[in-house]
Amino acid sequence: MKALIIIPSTKRGGVEEYSLKIAKTATQAKWEVNVAFPPTEGINSLIGDLARAGISYYPLSIAETDIPGFLEISNKHQSLMPILKELIIPRVKFDLSKIPHFFKTILLLIKLKPNVVMIVLPWPDFGLGSILACGFLQIPTVVVFQLVPYPLALSPIKLKLYQWAHQRKQQWVGVSLSNCQSISQSFQIPKEQVSCIYNGAEIKAELAEDISQLRYQVRKELQLSEQTKIALTVARLSKQKGHDFLIPAIPHLTREFPELKFVWVGDGEEKQSLLNLLKQYKITEQVLCLGYRSDIPRLLQAADLFVFPTYYEGQPFALLEAMAYGLPVITTITDGIPEVIEHKIHGLLVRKGDSCDLLEAIRWALHNYNIMQIMAENAQLRVKDFSEDKMLKQTLDLLQNLSYNNYYG
Repeated sequence: MKALIIIPSTKRGGVEEYSLKIAKTATQAKWEVNVAFPPTEGINSLIGDLARAGISYYPLSIAETDIPGFLEISNKHQSLMPILKELIIPRVKFDLSKIPHFFKTILLLIKLKPNVVMIVLPWPDFGLGSILACGFLQIPTVVVFQLVPYPLALSPIKLKLYQWAHQRKQQWVGVSLSNCQSISQSFQIPKEQVSCIYNGAEIKAELAEDISQLRYQVRKELQLSEQTKIALTVARLSKQKGHDFLIPAIPHLTREFPELKFVWVGDGEEKQSLLNLLKQYKITEQVLCLGYRSDIPRLLQAADLFVFPTYYEGQPFALLEAMAYGLPVITTITDGIPEVIEHKIHGLLVRKGDSCDLLEAIRWALHNYNIMQIMAENAQLRVKDFSEDKMLKQTLDLLQNLSYNNYYG
């Protein structure tokens, strides 16, 4: 089995970690796996991780920004233009802005000749050129929509393009039932034609032998006292993740609970804006911004609360991992999250964007920590239904079956 995974991303986050896990698992199953994504600084660290796993990387400039002009691409690949005009343009008016991505993906597909392609999307209308290229060559393709926070209003041209590609040996996948519903509504395809494969967490989590010692070590490394209570957030520093509506709650909480510190793990385009907001609220000493960390399991076991104030999600890996490690969680009522967490059974759910609701939830959690620990134990059992092993098996089975049906069908 020869597989190609395409990621139209420019930054490393959950989509990229997901793709790496799929690629590693397929490689362990003796598949030949190649991964392609734009060669940008924000995602370059993934290349080394792929190489260490024996997975080949191919640069594919299909980022959604800085798109080359149509004439530049068409002049470079004049030999493909008659085919494109004959087979695609009569069916729909082509979206010219995606032609460069289409051509680049076509050339890579011709070079690699994969049995099956997997396109992993960080945003629902990214990767159109690559989706069309796979449809054009009728290569069996699984398109995974990691985030569809609401039904999109697509232009008639774009809608026809997506529907045309979807009918040409493609299976589209959402990572929650909420996502699947939004995919169906966005692209006007029957809901039963969208598969749901939930994201999954590593259930066989390696727990520290001595949690008390680990908690002490982490606090010492972070220059915090042994009595410090840590409210941990693991998320990109982006507008999506809701740090901005957590900030107004922090001054009130740290006045009431002087031993409380907020620890943020992650980096992103909103870093400076958020740092400025922390200064404005005079809480720079109460929030530790750690940036990218490779020791998240240690931090999850050392923390007291997991605060995840996101505005919208597909099915967040960070939240599932916190549940797997038995860390009490507070998060928002949005998208697929209520499919995993029931309020006051597995954790606390708050209204997104509501600083007062979040403030009261964190305050309640700190005053009722014994009850939060019971919820965390419930969450640890609940997350077994959303295991990484299950996600990997379902995804590889889908890829294999799609390829098999194409060959023998």
